[in-house]
Amino acid sequence: ICCTLREDLLLEVSRLAREGRFDYLLIESTGISEPMPVAETFTFEDEQGNSLSSVAELDTMVTVVDAGSFMKDFGSWDDLATRRIGLSDQDERNIVDLLVDQVEFANVIIVNKADLVSPNDLQQLTLLLRQLNNSAKILTTTESRVDLAEILDT
Repeated sequence: ICCTLREDLLLEVSRLAREGRFDYLLIESTGISEPMPVAETFTFEDEQGNSLSSVAELDTMVTVVDAGSFMKDFGSWDDLATRRIGLSDQDERNIVDLLVDQVEFANVIIVNKADLVSPNDLQQLTLLLRQLNNSAKILTTTESRVDLAEILDT
């Protein structure tokens, strides 16, 4: 998250917290986001010394994994720019490194589109995810249907 987006996020979350209308706020970053900069936003201080941590708590980092494409992507040498999904044409981040960062950093991993893969493929994927992150809660879903109680206050 660049400084401008970080400051915008700080302002918006602070505004929503002051309104007091919400118990939880879900922030969805793009699929190409590295989790650490998102989490660091909660400790970032703006020019006035304001920080999100003074008005909000980072509860859970959730990563959504596409059951049908994760294993293929995990074995790829492509970078994000090659697939035209990077932040720019010069985004040379490797897809595998990004996937590993997202999975390792998560408290909860949602394996979506589980209905589109065989039981054996799903088992292999789950084993790999467990090797990458042995402490995360792993949820298997179809169409990203998840009970909020599974991802809030975890």
